[in-house]
Amino acid sequence: MRPVHFRLVAVASVLAVAIGAAAAIGAGRGSDPPAQPAAAAPTTSTSAAAEGGTASAPKKDGTTSSDRAAKAAAVGFMRELGMRDPVAASYRATGAVTAEVGLHPRAGEGGRLLDQVTTLVQLHRYSNGWVPTGAKAINTIEVDQPLPFTRILSPLTVSGLSTAYEGTVNVTVVEDRRGADRLLGKGFVNGGATELAPFSGPVKFASPSGDAGWVVFSGDTGNGPGIMSATAVRVRFVTDEAAPQISNVITHPAPSTSARLVTLTGSGTFTVRLKATDTEEVRFLLVPAGTGGRPHAKLLGVDTRSEGDDRWSLSWRYPDESFHGHLLIQSSGPGGTVEHDGIAVLHD
Repeated sequence: MRPVHFRLVAVASVLAVAIGAAAAIGAGRGSDPPAQPAAAAPTTSTSAAAEGGTASAPKKDGTTSSDRAAKAAAVGFMRELGMRDPVAASYRATGAVTAEVGLHPRAGEGGRLLDQVTTLVQLHRYSNGWVPTGAKAINTIEVDQPLPFTRILSPLTVSGLSTAYEGTVNVTVVEDRRGADRLLGKGFVNGGATELAPFSGPVKFASPSGDAGWVVFSGDTGNGPGIMSATAVRVRFVTDEAAPQISNVITHPAPSTSARLVTLTGSGTFTVRLKATDTEEVRFLLVPAGTGGRPHAKLLGVDTRSEGDDRWSLSWRYPDESFHGHLLIQSSGPGGTVEHDGIAVLHD
C-alpha cells in the first residue's frame, strides 16, 4: 500500500489517544500507535499547528489543510485496499494528532451513485504527514482477533462478527514494502449473511521478510466494482522463538480477592504494574462486558520503555463514567503477543 509504508518503532514521548467521543484516556510511558512513516504519500502534508506554528485558515467549506491532507491519505489507503474511486465524506479529530475519516465508493453496481459512509479510517499525524493506522467496516465486520499491533504468525486464527454476501468474508495478509505491498496469504471465513454472526478460522501466510503489515477483511473480493468496505488491522510479525510472559500483575485500586473485581468510583487514577519478559511493548485496554466486546476495547495506554528488571506500568486517569468489563493486558515482543485478562473492572 504505497501511501502507508512505515516502520514500527518506539517513540519516547507519550501520545494521548482519544477512543470514542467522550472517553478520557490516560497513557502509559511510550508511544501510541507504534507507527512511524518511512515514506508518506506526496499528498499528505502537515499543518503548521502540528509543527508549533499557526494553522492555515479554513476554506469557505470550513476545512483546513490538515483536514484535507488526512482525507487524501485515507482515500489513498482505501484505493490500495481495493475500493474504486473512494470519496472522503467526513472528518473527525479524535485527539491532538489523531483523526477519523469516513469513506464510501463513489458508485456501486450499475454506476449508481452512493452517499453513505461504509468505512472509517483511523489516522495518526507525524511530522511528514498523516498515516493510516486502521480501518473499520461500518456494521459489517467487527474483528476480535487479531487486535491492532498484535504479533502474528502463520497460521493466523481470525475471529469476530460479520455480515456479508453469502456469509463469506475474504481475509488477506500483506507485508509492508516500497511499491505494492507483498501479498503473504489469503483465505476466507464464514459469518452471517443477513445479520451479524460469528466467524472464526485459520489463514495461512508465507514467511515475511519485514516486521509489519496488515490483515484486511472484506465482504467483497475487490473484483468488478471493487470493495464496498473493509476492516484493516495493523499487525507485526513474529520474528523470534522466545514468547513474552506476563506475571506479578498488581493494580491500584486492588481487586477483591475472591472475585478479582476492581471497583472504581467518581474520577481518579487507576494504576497497573507488572513483570513481562521478552517484551518490547505492553498495551493496556478496557474491554466491555459481553460477547463481541474486543472490537470496542478502549486503549488506556502503551508502555514501550521498561522500568528495569522487566517491569512495566500504566497510570490511567479515569472519568466519572459507568463501565463494566475487564482489563486486557497485551505483551508483545519478537516472539509474539501474549495476553492477561483476569481482572474485571466495574464503575457504577
